[in-house]
Amino acid sequence: KEIRSPVMVQAYRYYKGLGQPANYPKALRLYLQEANGGNVDAQFIVGGMYFKGQGTDPNQREGFKWLLRAAQQGKFSPESLAIIGSMYLQGTGVPQNYQEARKYLQQAADLDDLSAKKNLAFMYYNGLVGKVDYSRALELYTAVALQGDNAAQNNVGLMYVNGLGTDVDRVQAYAWYSLAASQGNAGSMVARNNLMIQMSWEELNRAQALSVKLFKEVENAREPLPATP
Repeated sequence: KEIRSPVMVQAYRYYKGLGQPANYPKALRLYLQEANGGNVDAQFIVGGMYFKGQGTDPNQREGFKWLLRAAQQGKFSPESLAIIGSMYLQGTGVPQNYQEARKYLQQAADLDDLSAKKNLAFMYYNGLVGKVDYSRALELYTAVALQGDNAAQNNVGLMYVNGLGTDVDRVQAYAWYSLAASQGNAGSMVARNNLMIQMSWEELNRAQALSVKLFKEVENAREPLPATP
């Protein structure tokens, strides 16, 4: 059974408000004490608190420092890995490093983090991880699009209409643009309408049928799994 230090126990009580009102500043102070002493669980928690602004002003640089330190010791979540990768990608508060970005984003994507998949797709699309790889970008954007992300749906439509990573396919492009447009993506709405005037009636019929099919797939993917008994 895991033995937790009295300081960690008290920090948790302050954080959760157990037996007293929640007190983030006191929780953060105690967690920092443990984190500075090398407690990897505390380092992970402190990183999250800095990012969320719990007990302190939001501080991405400090959040990154602690999340990275924890991740390097094997304590992470899909979200924390995605945050680390995103900050390396953007150079936000840390030196931009595409190799490190790819490493952490790939780890997060392997744990099914959608934001990491989306950022990885961006890197492959723009050749930030070596050569441009439209096929890999399309694969990743499609995975995110099927979870309902309208920006990814728009990107999939764009890639099909331009034959990037795939053959030109106006039917697929129309369907993906339609999904994004149904969520209010104005660019997709314009792109779909422009595409429509180039399509035959037969193509439009197939495209509209595919739109319905994809819409159902997305809705099913969004439905929560039934509770286990």
